[in-house]
Amino acid sequence: MTDVSSGVSRSHFIRNAAKGSVALVGVGGVLATMDGVAFAKTTKTDITVLQTGYIAETLAVAIYGAILKTYYSKLKLDPGNRSYFEAAYKDEKAHQKAWKDALGPKHTPKGFMLNVPGKYVASKDALAKTGATLEEAFVATYMGAVKEFNSVDLKVIATGVAANEATHYSFFDAILPGANAVLPAFGPKPITAGAAAQTLTKLGFLTEGHTPMRQGTGRFTG
Repeated sequence: MTDVSSGVSRSHFIRNAAKGSVALVGVGGVLATMDGVAFAKTTKTDITVLQTGYIAETLAVAIYGAILKTYYSKLKLDPGNRSYFEAAYKDEKAHQKAWKDALGPKHTPKGFMLNVPGKYVASKDALAKTGATLEEAFVATYMGAVKEFNSVDLKVIATGVAANEATHYSFFDAILPGANAVLPAFGPKPITAGAAAQTLTKLGFLTEGHTPMRQGTGRFTG
């Protein structure tokens, strides 16, 4: 990770995820109450997982939006692939909206700040490596969510989102030299939502804060 042109790696993400989990904290403290959540038989754990999903999807929306607005021309990405990025951006927006609607205004996370470190998008290969790593991590997180969710409805939705994120992984991975664009036969090893949140923090994608994003900084606030 010292090479400014290198993206975040899968091994780095998984190694950090294995170190433990953290509680998500927002403006009002730990977000763990459950009034008004849109699914039956929902527990406090379900809400925490939904909140992690919302933050992850907000990051995905920010990255795909930045690719379309800035990095497509800056990194001279293949014009023939733009339709994929546009479709993936819509997918991530749909996921983000679904989790926001499920949580409602009371439980939607606020007070967090997302940042995309420059080294993760410094070149075409760095961007593709970062994208593939994050998308694989999203698949692993949603697979883990199937185990963590109490609501059967949420388990089914998480399975569908994991399948969708897997297609995004394949596209990013296919850009990299020597890649095969295929995940393991039974998917990546599931990780908990808390472990995913901790890793996003350790890698510099997620921080607590209230400073509005300034154009060109790569920072996005929730």
